[in-house]
Amino acid sequence: MKKCAYCGRENDDRAGVCAGCGMEKFKAESRSASNPDPFLISIFAWYRRAHRKRLLGEPFPDQWEGVLTRNVAHYSLLTEQQRDRLRNDLRILVTEKNWEGCDGLEMTEEIKVTIAAEAALMLLGLEHDYFSQVLSVVVFPSEFEMLREESYDEKEKYVAAGLAFYRGPVLLAWDQVVEEARDPSTGRNLVIHEFAHQLDFLDGLVNGVPVLRDRQQTAQWTQVMTEEFTRLCRDLRRGRETFLGEHAGSNATEFFAAVSERCGNRCLETSPVTWNWQPCVMVTQRSGQLRGTAVCIRHRDAG
Repeated sequence: MKKCAYCGRENDDRAGVCAGCGMEKFKAESRSASNPDPFLISIFAWYRRAHRKRLLGEPFPDQWEGVLTRNVAHYSLLTEQQRDRLRNDLRILVTEKNWEGCDGLEMTEEIKVTIAAEAALMLLGLEHDYFSQVLSVVVFPSEFEMLREESYDEKEKYVAAGLAFYRGPVLLAWDQVVEEARDPSTGRNLVIHEFAHQLDFLDGLVNGVPVLRDRQQTAQWTQVMTEEFTRLCRDLRRGRETFLGEHAGSNATEFFAAVSERCGNRCLETSPVTWNWQPCVMVTQRSGQLRGTAVCIRHRDAG
């Protein structure tokens, strides 16, 4: 129902004019903290700040807590302080992103909260802007078909479970998302993988180097990552089993995304209290055995 701006009469949502006075102007729908104006969110910093303050002043929904407990295995491993931050971050991600279900998938609160929580794991310990370059999250029931860029040939279709676009949406297959979120022992995490690409995109380059604290850390990261990427490619050419997998050897950005999902899972399981998501050192693994330090997405909290 919508209310006439002149006489105050309630009218059907489909009405073009008020049934009482015949005027065409209706009062704008008031927006709650959980339903912000997406245009104002994307344009005005003052509106974002006001919306976030209002949103975080509301109680965290009980049903969302149940989703976290049921679907996000890492949630139980976090400290209470980390849980508070994750709950706040995921609320903003849920309300400020455009969520779309495709191929018959009905978008639900469970889907939004699960995906937002997995993405928010990457924001723990970081100064961030809530993946502001990602305006939409598109979710499919399972793997989906895509056309390769600049090709409309049926033969150029391929199947994917997740995709991340530069200054564009993130596409995800829900069945894989929820399976991996519930069981991190697989070492796979589609949400972390695709949102790692979005961290990689922040500096405008697609090179496997996220935005770091300073030039020294960037240089260190680049050196170690290059060495480990070269080592991985050499092992793959020799047919050796690798911790990161074959896809990580495709290029530097896929290497970074694979490091993020594999080591993110490992770090949370082994050291949840000190874990957060800033690049520092990583452990790589060959044939199930840890092989020294190299590139990772882990560091200990200062103090």
